[in-house]
Amino acid sequence: MSLLTSILESLRPLLPDSAVAWGVREYFNHHYKYLGNMTHLQIDATNKKASLDLDLKGETQPLHVTIERYELSTVGDKTFIEIKEFHTSREWINSLAGGFIKGRKFEIPEMVKTFL
Repeated sequence: MSLLTSILESLRPLLPDSAVAWGVREYFNHHYKYLGNMTHLQIDATNKKASLDLDLKGETQPLHVTIERYELSTVGDKTFIEIKEFHTSREWINSLAGGFIKGRKFEIPEMVKTFL
């Protein structure tokens, strides 16, 4: 674990969810800029919910995503997120992503897991 990650984990209980959302949004926009830009992220860590807006490349309208329930789990030194319930503003994405996302666990990068 890096020093920065240790510091962030110590500060996490003191940070409001809006500061956490800012950090995660910045991480996403830096690492996934080839997809587009996350313009909004709101995280409710207590209730394990989130909503976000994405301006995706090639799209004329933003994609709105609501995560109604997510769960975090740790195996060894790795943390995973499993999205239990979600919906988007695009019906075809709801249908397609349901098969790829629901019930699967995705590893969370060390820097991001400190925010969730």
